[in-house]
Amino acid sequence: MTPVRVGVARQAARNVIAKCGIKAPPVDVERVAAGEGLKVMLIDSWSPKVSGLLLREERLIGINQQHGRRRRRFSLAHELGHWFMRHDFPWHEEDVTIDNPPTEEEHRKHPAEGEADEFAGELLAPRVFLKDAMKRTRDPTELADIFDISEEALWVRILRHKLL
Repeated sequence: MTPVRVGVARQAARNVIAKCGIKAPPVDVERVAAGEGLKVMLIDSWSPKVSGLLLREERLIGINQQHGRRRRRFSLAHELGHWFMRHDFPWHEEDVTIDNPPTEEEHRKHPAEGEADEFAGELLAPRVFLKDAMKRTRDPTELADIFDISEEALWVRILRHKLL
């Protein structure tokens, strides 16, 4: 399996933050998508095992409406990672539609998924913003609220950046 290009994914997210003029959390991922001319659709008919889907040619991102708001934010940031990193998938052809997304198992087999996760984490909780926020509080609940992400996603960011 191809290794995840962590540095490339983080830099891609930082480039988006700079391009969009984002100066503080929480990052408005809907605005980032709109700035790229992408339509975001909430889908309520998907299995809970499907989080999101990018249909590049249609400039469409589908997000599972059944998931909680913070998970939907992460899913949107993840799909934006695929968009900005120009990931291509073998199933993004005529057999995959908004009504027929690939299964979670198919999705996770692709090495670009780890890169999109890393991009999403850096977009939602950039290291520089996270370090600054941790000067004000070390409370995980407060930090998660500042970034509007789950505590689980917050801990992943803190541990990956070795901020403890």
